[in-house]
Amino acid sequence: MKLSEALREFDTALVGNVADSTRSWYSRRLGALVEFVGDVEIEDLTISDLRRWRASLIERDARWTDHPTRPEEEGGLSPWTVRGYIRAVRAFCNWLVHEGLLVSSPAARLRLPPKPPNPPKAVRPQDVVAMLEVADARDRAIVCVLAATGCRVGGLCDLRLSDLDLNHQPARAMVREKGRGGKKSRLVFFGPQTVDALRSWLAIRPEMGGDDHIFLGQRGPLTEGGIYQVLRRLAKKAGVEGRFNPHAFRHAFARGALENGADLGTVSQLLGHSSVQVTDEFYGRWSADELGRRSEKYGWFEKSAEDF
Repeated sequence: MKLSEALREFDTALVGNVADSTRSWYSRRLGALVEFVGDVEIEDLTISDLRRWRASLIERDARWTDHPTRPEEEGGLSPWTVRGYIRAVRAFCNWLVHEGLLVSSPAARLRLPPKPPNPPKAVRPQDVVAMLEVADARDRAIVCVLAATGCRVGGLCDLRLSDLDLNHQPARAMVREKGRGGKKSRLVFFGPQTVDALRSWLAIRPEMGGDDHIFLGQRGPLTEGGIYQVLRRLAKKAGVEGRFNPHAFRHAFARGALENGADLGTVSQLLGHSSVQVTDEFYGRWSADELGRRSEKYGWFEKSAEDF
């Protein structure tokens, strides 16, 4: 079986088991493998081929490091993206073995490169405050929900009037986000500031043909791209120079919870992750300064020095 045919079979096997966005994620990364090694027979795919492919990705990672502010223009990949490519090919090869198409996985000894030394970037609290100061009622509610819940942008876009329970303590909402088999529902929670922001927006939210989406634009429900443009406009108006994209709010939520002493299991459930390992890999990373502060906060020896 040719590699391209196997990839089509793999994509078909994913239908109904993962979200469409996850299928696209695999397709892009595995398509890059075919471009590199050619449309070979799957039995001819070797660990040497995969290591050469990985080396080419790491070279693009180096270009990203040289130009971190404009990696696409330089053809670079972030370290996290490189790890994603390799995880994708390992999952694909494992599937080939599980399906009986290969006796053993050629990617079994394909190692992931080390995690980047610095944590992923989150929106800064002071930048969130600055964006809130220049936001109108709708946009203020958007910023508050993202900051308070850590929900994915897709969940924010799909939020309906019937999903809200503003009278509960704490208030809660049911969001539908990507997951196995498509979208899955989960609860997110928020406090008085976000409740006030939502009530202020709902008081003036226009009726639009009976559409019950909470966040509407001039032509209907806001899309993920529309949410990004809202945040981009707010960031520019507020003079924000750091991260402001929707996922940066999710990072800020996770890292803020960890900074405040929440355990990984709790943060994992609040984020709707499938496992604690996912939470640890993407959010449980600390800079030297952050580790120093956490050591000072949680270390026992210095606090108990008077007992020695």
